[in-house]
Amino acid sequence: MRARLLVVLICLMTLGCTAESTPAPAPVTATSASTSVVTPSLGPPLEEIPLSLKWQRVPGLPHDDWWERGLSDVVAAGPDAAWAVGYHGWEDGVKGTLRGWDGSRWRKLVPERPGSLDGVDADGPRNVWAVGGDEYEPLALQWDGRAWRRHKPPLAGLDVAVDRNRAILISSSDAVLWDGARFTKVLELDEKTTDLVAIDGGSDHTWIAGQQNERLMIWHGRNGRFQETKVPVIPASRLSGIWQNSPSDVWAVGAAGADLDPLVLRWDGGSWQRVTLPAGWRGALHSVTAFGPDDVWIAGLDDTYRPSHVMILHWNGRTWRRELPPSPGVVEGALIERIPGTSQIWLMTTVRNGDSESIVTFRRRQH
Repeated sequence: MRARLLVVLICLMTLGCTAESTPAPAPVTATSASTSVVTPSLGPPLEEIPLSLKWQRVPGLPHDDWWERGLSDVVAAGPDAAWAVGYHGWEDGVKGTLRGWDGSRWRKLVPERPGSLDGVDADGPRNVWAVGGDEYEPLALQWDGRAWRRHKPPLAGLDVAVDRNRAILISSSDAVLWDGARFTKVLELDEKTTDLVAIDGGSDHTWIAGQQNERLMIWHGRNGRFQETKVPVIPASRLSGIWQNSPSDVWAVGAAGADLDPLVLRWDGGSWQRVTLPAGWRGALHSVTAFGPDDVWIAGLDDTYRPSHVMILHWNGRTWRRELPPSPGVVEGALIERIPGTSQIWLMTTVRNGDSESIVTFRRRQH
């Protein structure tokens, strides 16, 4: 459940914040399948967005600031239960890493394995899946509250969605379902034209976001059966993250057009619509999380500025606002994840370190 990125973990804790608040037009604008997108006029530059003080750096693992290491996904099941997956090493020497948060510190879990770990999801503190590996040795790890169990799925998972005793893993073109006993392929698309990037779900509903033949695509699944939904036609666009609040409230984010305008789509139970953001907002959006339909958080970057800076968008049910956390360095990717049972949020970023990446960690309290 994520955007496909290599990232560095940031946990962010509220200390007191100022943020740009901009009244938004109607929150959602319907877009037909034939509607073209008009690029909005430029607005305030990134530097004019107030810096939020609600972010606190939290120690990660030893050597997180070394080269050739990053995080690709994070999930939280509560204030004392979170997991993050990633990699360290270079080319043929890459190894997957799995770490866990116990409420006070991050610690390394399970031995490192060849290939990166790319996705992690949880349906509670005793039901966690981490997926990755490579085409020669696909890997899935399942936590039941006592031990990690190793599975060998038929594909190397890029992301995973967990829903009670079921888990659905995606590669760039396929999806497989674990039903508690075995893996079954439930979606098989053309690998030459398809790029699946993110999955989320719950309550017997699953959503898979990606692109096919240079057009946006979102698949909806129930009981292992998937059907492609009708998505607005938005030229030169990509999706990177998806989040389900409920089967009738789903959010997808990405970037639109050559200028990388922020792209937000919302499912209302019957159709996908493009959400109207304030004019002039710029930057590719990487991931989305939410505490509910009126409390949605999105992380992204505005690549027109260097060093790249994480940009946070928040929807409170009435208006959109932007805020900037303190910069951990030159950021190349950002993922965000709410922490159930709290008002805190994990934010994960990939930070450039020379010609490689390093890991940084922060946490934020919402209020």
